[in-house]
Order: sequence, then structure tokens, then C-alpha cells
Amino acid sequence: MNIMCELKSEINEIEFHENIEGVDEWPHSWPKGEITYRLNTITQDITREQHQHRAVTVALRAWQLRISDLKFRRERNPDVSVDFEVSFEDLAHFDNKKGVLAHAYFPGQGDVSGDCHINDDWNWVTSSKYQTLSKPPLIPILIHEFGHSLGLRHDTTETQSIMYPSFDLGQKKNKLHQNDIDRIQERYGARKLSQRIIDYFQNRRDMAWDFE
Repeated sequence: MNIMCELKSEINEIEFHENIEGVDEWPHSWPKGEITYRLNTITQDITREQHQHRAVTVALRAWQLRISDLKFRRERNPDVSVDFEVSFEDLAHFDNKKGVLAHAYFPGQGDVSGDCHINDDWNWVTSSKYQTLSKPPLIPILIHEFGHSLGLRHDTTETQSIMYPSFDLGQKKNKLHQNDIDRIQERYGARKLSQRIIDYFQNRRDMAWDFE
């Protein structure tokens, strides 16, 4: 089952440069430094609230391991303004489009820049380890949406890219493709980590160690 991941864009008439063939890149990025985020609302699908907060952190880590110019920090104070607002929303928020899993806003779109909304009409699980055709995995969808939050548009040239426009619930996909890595590092610099460290955290995602 292929499900669309909708992208919000309010700026229509902009000249884009091409980074990889067939992908028009969004012209705005976040300035170097710290990006704060917070999960504001939760779903009843995942029993432990801390697992939902953890899923957001794990998804952002997928990008953090690859870039040098941004650092992500969770803000726990509900009264403090943050860069990324993450929330579960009802179906009406998505214009009653049942096939939409989530959407996110690009940087440079005002107060909503980076915000990510998740369609709570679906029955969510934390990790691809637990996904089924009716239960989408939160972490891979968040990795995709946070790619938009950081300024990446869809990659229609490579089906294995995490930024491919649709998500196949019949297959497990929870890591960055080389296209994703190249594009995000062009924006935010390359972080120098050994492959052993990257593989360790990928294995944590594969085995869902953060949620047991």
C-alpha cells in the first residue's frame, strides 16, 4: 500500500536550482546553530507518551548524524517558543484526505516554518519493526517530514530515498539514501563520524531498542 506524504508549500513563484536531476530545491535553509523542537500533542495509539517524544528525537537524529551546521534540542517547557512544532491532528486538519500520513512546512514560511503535523486518523506504531499495512511507523514518516522541515523537497528520482513522495507500508524503509545525505549535507555541511557510529544508531532504529 503506497501512501502519500503531503508537503505544505505557500510560496509558488520562486526560481529553484537543481541539486540532483529532477529535484527542484527549496531556496531557504535554517541559519547555523541550534534548532529547538517540541511534540505538543500526542496520540492514543502509542501507550507510552515518552515513546512518542523519543520517536521525534530518534527521527531528528537520523539527520543530525549527517550534518554539522545544526544541532537539535528538545524544549520541554510548553510556554517557550520553538522552531519545530510537532503535533498529531485529526482528519479534518488534512481536508479529510485519508491517504495523507503527515505534512510539514519548509523553512522560510513564517511562523509555521519547520512545523510537522501527523494524521491521527491512522493507527500509529513507533518503529518500522512493528509496522503493518494498517499501522504506519512513526519514525520513518517523521524522518521524511523533517527532511521537508529542513528544506528538502521530494526526490522523485529514487524510490529508496526517504524523501520519495510516497511510503510503501508493505516495505520497511527507515534510513537515509545517499541522495538524501548528499542533499542535506550540501545545505548544512557534512558531519565527520565513523561509519561504525552511524551503523550503531541505524541498528537501534532497525531493532527498536529505544522503545522496549
